Amino acid sequence: MFNRSIICKTANKLRKNGYTLSQAFRMSWKLAKAKAVVKVAGVSIGNRQRAIEHLREYALDSIKVTLTREKANTHDSNAIAVNISVNASQPVKVGYIPAPVASLLSGVIDTISGIKASVQAITGGYYEDMLSGLRLSLSF
Repeated sequence: MFNRSIICKTANKLRKNGYTLSQAFRMSWKLAKAKAVVKVAGVSIGNRQRAIEHLREYALDSIKVTLTREKANTHDSNAIAVNISVNASQPVKVGYIPAPVASLLSGVIDTISGIKASVQAITGGYYEDMLSGLRLSLSF
């Protein structure tokens, strides 16, 4: 059974961070059910675009995603970095979980070490000047 009070509080927190009310409640329920899909933020910084373009050469199920909590991040103490690796290579940071979602998940990562993330899709990049991105599927 889900605690509706917690879901409402979570939705209100997401609403204050830029989600519409409808989006906030949908995301809140998905997080409560431990099935959420999020876009990776910060993919345009540094060599992250090159790393994401390189991922197109591999099957999505061969890409390993690791979420790392960054408590010492100066911009956001709830920051959760998204690191990827393929075929046991060195992990590369490709971005962050969006701040509104990270503020909710940071406590979960601190207490439960088992948030699983997988690449659901590599988005964009269809034109030469279009940025690529990642969409992740999160589950507990």
